[in-house]
Amino acid sequence: MSRICVDRVGKDYGGVPVLHDVSLDIADGSVLSLLGPSGCGKTTLLRLLAGFDLVDTGNILLGEHLVASPRAHVAPERRGVGYVPQEGALFPHLTVQGNVRYGLSRRGQWRARVDEVLALTGLSGLGQRYPHELSGGQQQRVALARALAPNPALILLDEPFNALDLDLRRGMCEDVISLLRQTGTTTVLVTHDPAEAFAVSDHIAVMNAGHVMQCAEPDIVYWRPASASVARLTGSAIFLDGVVEDGHVVTKLGRLPLHPSRALAAGNAVSMLRPEQITLGPSGQGVPARIVKRTFRGDHVVLDVLIADTLELSLRTTSWSAPASGADVFLTVHGACVAFAEVPDA
Repeated sequence: MSRICVDRVGKDYGGVPVLHDVSLDIADGSVLSLLGPSGCGKTTLLRLLAGFDLVDTGNILLGEHLVASPRAHVAPERRGVGYVPQEGALFPHLTVQGNVRYGLSRRGQWRARVDEVLALTGLSGLGQRYPHELSGGQQQRVALARALAPNPALILLDEPFNALDLDLRRGMCEDVISLLRQTGTTTVLVTHDPAEAFAVSDHIAVMNAGHVMQCAEPDIVYWRPASASVARLTGSAIFLDGVVEDGHVVTKLGRLPLHPSRALAAGNAVSMLRPEQITLGPSGQGVPARIVKRTFRGDHVVLDVLIADTLELSLRTTSWSAPASGADVFLTVHGACVAFAEVPDA
């Protein structure tokens, strides 16, 4: 399989559009994350890739083979695709070995293959246990082992770690993606957690309201979002009214350089910065501001600062050195910004 091509795919449910003209190219052996809020169409797109649902418009190709169009549909079991749903969906009456064996031919060396994928997923010695005898993380590994057993060319992960605690979920996701990279399996991960997507992906497709708004490498999606909506969906963002002139945006935080790949024509615009680009500078250097609120968050502090008595921003800084509420400070901006002609309401 050389690549996966989703070409102008659309899907309606009961006359309600769910996906609109979605196009993606997924390279062989790569990891693509579908990132977006609940209801944006991520799982629908995954189900179309798996073959569980029919496309209404467009085509899906796995390698050189057309597997979905309004006139053609290859059944899920003939696509060579592994699917790991939310919370694993293991068969409770089957052992770990029985769950993993499900879908394999009952003839041939199935036992050797089951032992192989159990070892690969760190489950050796647990083959005779039942799902209720396993931890949540172990159950997810069984679901992954079951999906890997037939040696698929593509694995689809539909928020499979959602039921786990945050730290365990992110650690588990990184471990699983690392394992899939070792096997060379092309992977599509559905998530609504930007940090999870940034940590494991070669490319991120940011989705909203059935559209793919941007698909690019994680650092490009974060630092050079295609729109204000993408910026908001991929992390905290600060928007500043300003005027574009000579490759800069003049704002209340000073004259900010525009990233050269995102230049705008001269005129009114809204610039976007990430909160970590704004730091507290030495006294007398930078833009003066006053701290109006200080919120302790453990490993960092959120500072609400007021600039020129009109502009209030929320910044992040280390918790051990953050000044107190009411303190006068000076702000320094680092790096370039991107700008948009306008920013829609959040």
